[in-house]
Formats: sequence, C-alpha cells, structure tokens
Amino acid sequence: MSLSALKAQARNAAAAVALTVMLAAGLPACTSVGLTATDAGLDAGYTEGECRLDPSLPGCTTERPPFEGLTAPVDIVRDSMGVAHIYAQNDVDAYFASGYAQATDRLFQMDLTRRRALGRRAEVLGASYASEDSVVRMFNIGHWGQVNEAALFRDTPDQWLLIQAWTAGVNRRIEEVRDGTAPTPPEFETLDYEPELWDVSDGLSVGKLLLFANANQLEYEILTSIIDQYLPELDRRLHLMAPVRDAFVIPEDERPEPRPLTDRVDPIGPPMPALRLVDSPETRARLADFSRWASAFRSGGSNNWAMRGAHTASGRSLIAGDPHQGLSSPSLFWLHHMSSAEGDGALDVAGFSFAGSPGIQLGHNRHIAWTATTTYPDVMDMWEVQVNDGMVQVAGRSVPLRVRREQVRVAGQTSIEVDVEEVPGYGVLLPDELIPLPIGRGGRILLNWTGFRVSHEGQGFLAMNRARSVDDFDNAVDQMELALFNFIGADATDITYRSSPLVPDRGIPDETLRPFSLMSGDDEQTFWTSFLGPDELPHSRAETRGWIASANNDPLGFTADGTVATDPWYFGVFFDPSLRSARIEDELAALAERGGVSEEDFQNLQDDSYSVFADDLVPPLVDVWATVASDPALSAFRDRDDLAVLVEQLRNWDRRMERAAAAPVTFNAFAFFLARRVLRDDFSIVFEPILQASPAYMLKALANVMTGRAPEPSSFFSGEARSLSVLLALEETSTYLAAQFGDRTYTWGDVHGARIRSIWGEALDAGWQPTDGAEGTVNVASSAFFDDAGQPRARLEATGGSLYRLVAGFRADGTPQAFVNVLRGVSGDVDSEHYDDLQDDWLENRYRPLLFTREEVNADMQSAVTLRP
Repeated sequence: MSLSALKAQARNAAAAVALTVMLAAGLPACTSVGLTATDAGLDAGYTEGECRLDPSLPGCTTERPPFEGLTAPVDIVRDSMGVAHIYAQNDVDAYFASGYAQATDRLFQMDLTRRRALGRRAEVLGASYASEDSVVRMFNIGHWGQVNEAALFRDTPDQWLLIQAWTAGVNRRIEEVRDGTAPTPPEFETLDYEPELWDVSDGLSVGKLLLFANANQLEYEILTSIIDQYLPELDRRLHLMAPVRDAFVIPEDERPEPRPLTDRVDPIGPPMPALRLVDSPETRARLADFSRWASAFRSGGSNNWAMRGAHTASGRSLIAGDPHQGLSSPSLFWLHHMSSAEGDGALDVAGFSFAGSPGIQLGHNRHIAWTATTTYPDVMDMWEVQVNDGMVQVAGRSVPLRVRREQVRVAGQTSIEVDVEEVPGYGVLLPDELIPLPIGRGGRILLNWTGFRVSHEGQGFLAMNRARSVDDFDNAVDQMELALFNFIGADATDITYRSSPLVPDRGIPDETLRPFSLMSGDDEQTFWTSFLGPDELPHSRAETRGWIASANNDPLGFTADGTVATDPWYFGVFFDPSLRSARIEDELAALAERGGVSEEDFQNLQDDSYSVFADDLVPPLVDVWATVASDPALSAFRDRDDLAVLVEQLRNWDRRMERAAAAPVTFNAFAFFLARRVLRDDFSIVFEPILQASPAYMLKALANVMTGRAPEPSSFFSGEARSLSVLLALEETSTYLAAQFGDRTYTWGDVHGARIRSIWGEALDAGWQPTDGAEGTVNVASSAFFDDAGQPRARLEATGGSLYRLVAGFRADGTPQAFVNVLRGVSGDVDSEHYDDLQDDWLENRYRPLLFTREEVNADMQSAVTLRP
C-alpha cells in the first residue's frame, strides 16, 4: 500500500481496519482510540504462536526459496582509496557481491551491529552490555526486522530477492572465514567465538535499529516531563523549545502561517501542584545513570544543502551533505559502488551504506545525488496509565496486558530474564527503573513509537538508487514511513527537499497539548487515530530562492514563538537550536548573491567553524566590561588586568573555533561558566544531565536569556545582577586558564579534539586528535566542558561529528561528480592499508573524487577479484 493511501485509510477507516485485523489476530478489539492493528504493524507482525494457529494470516508465510547463486561472474575492482566498485550483469548479482565485499571489509563490525539490533551483544562482550540488550529486547527490534522481511517477501518478492542475494554474499564470506580460506578478523579470536551466518531478516533488523536510534526522543521526553512536573514555570520564563535563530528549512515564502492564540482548553481533571524536587546524591546518581544509558541511543545531527544552476559556475546544480553521528573506529558508514548497467540491470550507484545494512543509503547514481539530515518529528509519545490485575486502562478502556519473557545471555554469567510488558496496539510499558525520577501520579508509563509496524525503508532506498530525476526521488522518499530524514536531492537541472515519515496527527494544538511530555492515559484525544497528510509534511523545490538547506532545525518554523499553541498542526519540538542552519543560510544567501558558486565554495562551507554562539555572548561581555569604570557595583574588577586581556582577546577574535587560535579556549570556558552561573539554579538537578546530553541546548538557553529572546530574561538574574554574572564567569575563566596553562601560550587544539573510539578493543582505538569546530559550528565538534564532578575537563573530547563530507556537481552529460573525505578508511582491518588511510583528509577537510565511470576506476585500479557462480 502506498504511503498516501495508508494515510487516507488511517484518516477514514482506521477503526474498521483495526477491529477487523485485531479480531483475526485474536487480540482485544479497540475502537479508534489508538492506531491499532494495521497502523501498528500487526498485519505482518504476528507472533510465532499466532502464525501456527492460523498460517493464512498475512505475513505468516514461512517458506522461502533457496538462493540460486550467482548467474554470471562479478568483478570487484578496488581503487586507491580501497573503495569496492562492483560490476555485475544484473541487480541480484550486484547485491550478492555488495554483501560479500562489505563482509570482507567490516565483518566484525557487522556482527556486533547485528548483535546490537537483536539484543545479543552481552553474550560475547559481557555484563556491561546486558542493560542495552534488555532495552533493545523491550523495543523488539529483531522482531520488527522479521516483520519487515515478511512484508517484503509478500509484497515485493523481486526486491526481497535482492536482500536474499546480499545476505548470501555476506554468508559466502563468513563461510570462507569459517573454513579457513579467508583470514578470521582477530576480534573473533580474542573474544573466542565464530561469526554466525546471517538470516535475510538480519540486515533489515539492523536498519530498524538505526531508524529507532534516529527517531529516539525518549530521553528528551523524560527530561521534559521532569521539568514540566517539577519545574513547571521554567518553560513560561524561557520557552524551552524556541531556537536561537529563526532559521527554518522551508523558505519563508512557503511556510505555513501560524494560527492566532486560542483560548486555553482545560486539561483532563484539575491542575496538579508541582512535584517536590529532592536534591540528593541518590537522585543525582540516578540521573547520571540515566544519561549514560540514554547516550547509547542518541541520534546524531547532520548538514545538507543544494543550489540551483542559476547561481552556480557550471550552470548546473550543486549539492553537499555531511552526516553527523558518533565517531567510531571503524566508522558507521561503508563506501562502495554497485553497477549492473553494463549488463541487464538498473543499478549504477555509488555512496555510503550503514555497516550491517544492504544497499546504498546516501550517494549518487547516474542521474541524481542525494543527502540527508535528521528531521526530528515527534513520533514517540508517553502516557501515564493504570494497571490492575493484568488489565491496562487506556482512555477509559481495559486492554489486556501481554507479557513477553526475553532471555538475555551474558558471557561467563547466568542469563538474565527480562519481562517485557506490551499493550497490544498501544506500545510497551517502560520499566520503572528506566525513569530517573518519578513522573506522573503513581501510574505506569506507556510508550508508543510509529516504528512498531511494518515499514518500507529498504524499498525507498532502492527506488532512490534507481531514480532518474528529482520527481523519482520524491516518490522514493514517500515510500518510507520511518525515514525521519530531511532528504535533499538534485539532478543537473533541479533540486528538491522532502521528508515524508508517518507523524501522528494530534489534532488542533492548544496550550495544553504537550505530546513531547507525559500525557494522561485518560485523555482519549491524545491517542493516535491518524497521521499528518502529505500537505502537512515538509517539502520544497526552492524555486524562488534557488537553494535549500537543513541542519536538524525546525523545517516548518513552528517553534519560532516557543509555543505549540499557534501551530497550525503539531509536528515536533526537539530540533537543533538553528545555529548551524543560521550560519549555512547566511553563507548560501551571500554565495547566491555573488553567483558563480563552485564545488570549492561548498567544501569551504563544510569546513566552516564560525561560532554563532559567540555573536550572542561576546557583545554582552564587551558591553559589561565597558561599564566597569563607572559602575560602583563592579568596582572590584577595575584593576583586573588579567580580565582586561581576555576581553580584548575576544573583542578582536574572528569568532572561528580554529585549532591554532587561543580565543576559542577562552570563549568556550566563558560560555560554560556563564551557563552554569545563570541557569543551574533554575534547571536544578536536571542541569547537568541536559548539559551532558546536549551542551548546545543549554547554551541555546543561555543565548536566549542574554539576548532577551527569552520571555522573562531578567528572572534568571534574581539572585545576582546580570553584569555581575558576566564578570564572575569571566573571572572563573581566568582562574581556569591559569590552572590549565600557567604562563604558557595555548590554542584550541591543545584542549579540544575528536575522540574516535574503538567499536571494541584497544586495537581499533584511534584515540584523540585535535580538531576545529565546537558547539553549533557547521564543522561541528560538540564536547562536554565539565566532568561528572562539575570540574573543567583537562581535555575536551568531541565524540560526534561528520562521518564523511560529500560535495557533488554535475558533468556536462548530467552525471554527478562527487568529492568526498571520509573518517578513518574503508576497511575495518587494522592490518589493511585502507584501515585509516583517509583519516588525515578528514581532519584537514581535503577532498578526493569519488570515482564513478568505468574508465576512471580502471585507471586508478589497485586490485581486482572476480566472484564466480
């Protein structure tokens, strides 16, 4: 069923479909309160027991034909970067070779990623992974991968055959390792286990895991719920969701108009008094544990943009993208090229795959190039519900609780049994121990995610791989229910921006609508009954302005006023504070005005380290310092030559967070000391968890207070004058610099760098390397300034950032020409020449062409193998 048809069905017949399918499944019948049955994925998501009872249910087919093997020889040509260029006679053979080549380069990483998706890492890595395995089991990621495989086999068997072929290629390499004809990655020997063969559903489970991590807003929803219930006045004074800049993805002339503020709608029941927040070592320890747990499932950021040929030197489109995720060795992405176009196939596509998943998710083919950033629509909700005698009360209805027992095996220890409590059609009950502070009024917390269903991301990415125009690209995006991405695509003559995930329709927003926080399970109106329609989802061709950009910022502009009450519909609130996007927009506007924009211009912008935060925080410091001589309240600072030197340093600084500069060290320390001084009392004990989880979010709040964008900025200085706060933070900065460096000179590169951790073991660890960038810069390199004890860290570690940077133009014949730099290298084998050979290019933002035509690949060929039937 197409996405548009599904959305129409959800709006017009959700209750009837839900009732029919749930009765067929033997599940309790519900009416339109929840997106049950089809909309929750139950049409292809029955348990093994349910399928045994009725094998005729959709998705219960268990017979799969065996893979028939390669039909013809396939050449795998490696270029000087180690990139595998696959030349096959058809698409099936190309996918087989793709699986084989990925397993050749990344087998251990693939195995760990699959184990993570299935909740099985603890059985080889030990007890420290048991908690994460338990959470993955709770969300049933492996099951939903199997559901997607069943639906793929049922609905598009030709595409299922491609995934089967990819899996067979992976298994061919595993069999070579197991029989000794190929070397065993040393990590398997160290951990003393043998790689298992893959099932066709495994790559889809990995995809589901990546989509879950990308969609996960559970941490933010829990922290927001804590603020709502313990610190209810904070949002009114600060507007927690407002950005720093009004930079939104959709061009201004295309954005939906806000609604007038409506009369307040009374919530269900009388307002409850704020809960009392108890600050204790135990509470702080629980919050710290929660933050550490949540860090494993935090989604990343990214930048992407495109420009029409009217502004470019070539007269053809330009496009750029750099996905931000955790920095690891080897990298999350694997680069390769699949071509069957010389034979009977429809593939000629080069780009990046998430290691452990089939196909190519980001890159270009012969006609289009595309990139993505995370959209952050709200696709998770929490409700407080009552549970009695195995029944869950949902909007006045009793729904039987279903308990699923999971066994988590742990290396060297007794297995752990985990009971997962499911509310069919409505989600899962969160374990009480997962919540760091009590929220609600004593009930249980029910969580739902739109990912508890069949989804078709694999089909969508394959359609992108085969697209011949931006129209084809848009149609591909529309197939993907869980792809929470701002997709930007370009062909030689046109650009497009599109995001089409399933986002629950919560109705007309008002001041009491807070889906981003805990909601009452008694309120029927808060449960999902339909999805936003195509016209309510963000898309643009930027025909008037001529360029489009996204950087995880609000696509529609609804957060500008800090309230959902004026939104024409609810889309989400947890967006990037618009620092990177504001800088990108300013630079693209200037480039478009200048004209003649080149690939080099886009590459320079990807390397940009200008701090928008500095624009908001340095001028207030300079202004306050100018009053020291005349303000009696500041007389203690009049003879502070050390502070005068720092003010002058920041006044003359170009506001770029560059490794060779000293001012970034001063500014970064000043910003964090000021944030703690101004905001810590107001955020109370959630200050540190939020600061650790998202330093940019807390600095955003600081910037909005310092510039007066917050509704009540003066309320944050009730105990200390604004000017005094600024100078005391500067004094703390001076003390920090003296303790850190004494009389020595210092640079940003002395204290700030990228920390590239091994996925496991010491051999793969790339250590710490000085880098440019900081919070909110286009070349982002976010790091925590304070340690768990609240002391400045001696060395700042950016653990996330760009995993690759790609800029593509178009040749005269319309074929894309891409240039890239890539974290680490193509191989995950420390003994390979291509393990970390691309690292210096990544650090210095040097680009190499991504070879695409057969002629240029052959000219740069370093090695070649042929796979035979």
